[in-house]
Amino acid sequence: MTCTLADDAYLIAAFPGVVVRAPEKWLINTVSALPGPYTVTMQGVPFVYPAVAEDSTGDIRDGLVSLFGGQMLAAVSPVGLSAFTLDVLTPEAATITATGPANGSITAALIGGGDTNAASRAFWLSRAECGLPPCCVVTCAEDYTLMHAALTAHLLFTFGNLGGTGTGANDFDSMALGPASLRRGANSWQTSPADGDFAKTSPGQLYLSLRARYVFPFFCG
Repeated sequence: MTCTLADDAYLIAAFPGVVVRAPEKWLINTVSALPGPYTVTMQGVPFVYPAVAEDSTGDIRDGLVSLFGGQMLAAVSPVGLSAFTLDVLTPEAATITATGPANGSITAALIGGGDTNAASRAFWLSRAECGLPPCCVVTCAEDYTLMHAALTAHLLFTFGNLGGTGTGANDFDSMALGPASLRRGANSWQTSPADGDFAKTSPGQLYLSLRARYVFPFFCG
């Protein structure tokens, strides 16, 4: 049987919380002034400025900026003579497109924010490979792929300090906030000294559960 390692898309599908997102910043640039509709669509909502022959690129930009003034999805700021930025107000991925009377007469480009930890995910996907048990004993190839993703997610949650709600709060024995307190219970994973660390995150527990299905003669270093 051939074992397949997880890639970034598989990792995100299995554990969406590994992605750290920042609010996106888009640049909308009016490249040329032509008569016809200039449309910027954000999250499926179209904002259309019907340009006329007398309009300049700045007039078209100003018309679009005015249209965006009544929405609550993004903050709008003029840039230069013919462009403006959209600062999306939530960290979720935004779908923004721009079309004009001719190809390239207006453009939309992501210039900031979005997925901010792709390099970190790539690093831990690579490092997790050496922590996997040997493929030769695994009888279900999907188990091996999921083990790789789970181990990677565990490493990201442990060392990447992900999530404002404590997803990656790292090690703790007890935590208190005002009158509320939380104490970590004892775990029952005692096959090896490292198992207690795996059991501190949900992906780590899944890794242990998958590994427990098989009897491995050795582990890779």
